[in-house]
Amino acid sequence: MMKKMSIAGLAMTSLLMITACQAVNEDNNETGNNDGNKTNESAADEDTSWAEVEESGTLVVGTSGTYAPITFMDDNNELTGFEVELAREVAEILDLEIEFSTMDFDGILPALRNGQIDVAAHDFAITEERLETFDFVIPHKYSYGSIIVRDEDVDAFDSAHDLEGVDVALGSLTSNYAIFADNIGANGTAYDGGTEAILRDVINGNQDAYLNDYLVLQRTLDEFGDDRLAVATDVKYHATESAMAVLKGNTSLKEQLDDAVQELIDNGTVANLAEEFLGEDVSQPVDESEVVSLDGE
Repeated sequence: MMKKMSIAGLAMTSLLMITACQAVNEDNNETGNNDGNKTNESAADEDTSWAEVEESGTLVVGTSGTYAPITFMDDNNELTGFEVELAREVAEILDLEIEFSTMDFDGILPALRNGQIDVAAHDFAITEERLETFDFVIPHKYSYGSIIVRDEDVDAFDSAHDLEGVDVALGSLTSNYAIFADNIGANGTAYDGGTEAILRDVINGNQDAYLNDYLVLQRTLDEFGDDRLAVATDVKYHATESAMAVLKGNTSLKEQLDDAVQELIDNGTVANLAEEFLGEDVSQPVDESEVVSLDGE
């Protein structure tokens, strides 16, 4: 009797051991599958932005071609401008071809977000709102906003606060200058396409001021050549740091662009391009104590 019970006990023990081993094997298989999933997820999250551009051999840059002297068509209908030529220099350093995709200003950042372009180059100011979706290359331009007005009205504008209630022209309703106009209480109207229509509307009284970057405004007036207009130099608002933008998370591409832009700053290329297109070096931050902030304070 005792012997039969021992055999039965031994059989039960063996059965339990087999069941335990099966459970361990199943756990191991599940763990292995999880590790595989984690590996796949890591691979999916891997930043390949630079590798993809390098493999294609071409840097695709979005800009408008209608915002002189930053990006515009010259007399031969060739795309040029301060940031266009800077992008060309960057591509050369990175040993890449460059392809410009021209579009309306309001479409540039959406095109970057949708992967249609690699880089946005249009004098984009670095803002907290934009940083939620995009990363920026190191800044290559420091500036602030001002206004073009009729020459006879220059003395009527002692500061940016004098824009409250004034009819002002804007290049775009999504620009930082449009945000500033709204915050300061100006009556903003956006214009599509170049600046000639804007300037003529200021001259004829349809608008009382045109808001934009003061360096852009100075060069715009030089090229327009009409002494009925002037920059109200006492009006200083919205200090900016401008840079090329990439999609957030494209860190490897940003790092390559950072290195290239820094090299161009160090060797004087940025300063030379700024002198050529903007009339002065723009590589140093402005004195923000003299400039009204974006929120109108």
